Amino acid sequence: MATASSPDRPSALVTVAALASIGAGAIHAVAAGAHSEHRTAVVAFALTAVFQIAWGVLVLVRPSRAVALVGVAGNAAAVGGWVLAKTSGISFVTGLDV
Repeated sequence: MATASSPDRPSALVTVAALASIGAGAIHAVAAGAHSEHRTAVVAFALTAVFQIAWGVLVLVRPSRAVALVGVAGNAAAVGGWVLAKTSGISFVTGLDV
């Protein structure tokens, strides 16, 4: 009998989270290009994109609790940064300061 999640196969929830992270990473990659006039914003978007895409692929290939927790923390930080950028701006990132 197959289990809902085996060591070599991520659960449905982890798969959805991985695909969402990869999609968010693609959006951040596009945002990096759209903010090309602000170097610090480009770096922030590019690093976020790399993290989100790499984590999504990693958790699909090697699902584990530790990898999942890294993704939760990293993507929570990305959401927190987005909320901060939209509400008050991020003063130390040119282009996201307003």
